[in-house]
Amino acid sequence: MKKELTILTTFSIAIILVVTGCQHSSASKNGSTVTQSVTSYSSSEDTSIKEATTSETSVKEITTEELTTEAPTPTVLLPEERASITMGKLSPEHMYYNEVTTLDPACADYINELSIYDAEIDDTFVVHISLPPDYNEASSYPMVVMTDGVWRLSDHPELRPLMTSGQIQDVILVSIGYPNTYNYDVIRKRDLQTNPDSFLHFIVDNLIPYLEEIYSVNPENMTLTGHSLGGYWAYYALFHNDTIGKNTFANYYIGSPSMWANTDGKFMSTYEEEYYNRTQTLNANVYVTVGADEDKNFISSIEDFYNDLQERNYSGLNLTYEKIEGYDHNTVFKPSIKNTLLMFYKKDSE
Repeated sequence: MKKELTILTTFSIAIILVVTGCQHSSASKNGSTVTQSVTSYSSSEDTSIKEATTSETSVKEITTEELTTEAPTPTVLLPEERASITMGKLSPEHMYYNEVTTLDPACADYINELSIYDAEIDDTFVVHISLPPDYNEASSYPMVVMTDGVWRLSDHPELRPLMTSGQIQDVILVSIGYPNTYNYDVIRKRDLQTNPDSFLHFIVDNLIPYLEEIYSVNPENMTLTGHSLGGYWAYYALFHNDTIGKNTFANYYIGSPSMWANTDGKFMSTYEEEYYNRTQTLNANVYVTVGADEDKNFISSIEDFYNDLQERNYSGLNLTYEKIEGYDHNTVFKPSIKNTLLMFYKKDSE
């Protein structure tokens, strides 16, 4: 009897070990497949169509019963970036607070001020956001992102009447700037010329996804604007829209672009040529302006590049150029940004 009990116990243990081993093997296999799927997704910019298809197939082969946990979705903001965020009304300490509240005292209430740290650049940005007058979370709104935000603060109250008068659709206005203490000439050169990749990453991968979290944004109709060195950078963003830019922007305003500027010795003509060698499709509406009172050689460099871009005959590109009479380099942005909103967001007459 004792011998029979021993045999029975041994047999039971053997069955438990076999079952446990099979479960462990199955879990390991499932975990490997899910990990492969996540890796392919997080590296989507560098993954071929063939690899992506293979990854999708491997996920489909897993039954519902086999999956114990869902694959994690990639995070947009790093923990330290999200922890850095503060949001409030326009700070009275902003260097142009008195100017904009003189234009419209109510702007102190409708302009929101966001402070956000970016780990890749290792610096903090101050971003101003103004929602449409009749903002409703049930609707979705185009968003206009303006660089050189420290000088763009006054555009919030100046452009708002286009919405209140019914000339344009309601849009969300966003201007990206820096803390008061920064040397703007130095810091903007870093972001717009020396390290344009990181600045574009910040806007596309961090700022816009966060704004989409907290506001009702229409992702299909966004506009990017830049003037002077910001115009150089806006061209840079245009010719990287298929890579870093992730086709985020449908419209571009490029004002008085500094065609003399370069990044690591590469001028804009080189970036355009590299783009053309990748693809001859450029789905974008582009509005380029210059002040008629600007330096003649400066104007010529802008027009030459514009003409070369026209000759490319990109599929999907809607290109417009305007030389605005009576304005110089420092004043042409104001009429240009107004024209930009009327061009891209003009309200249909009823």
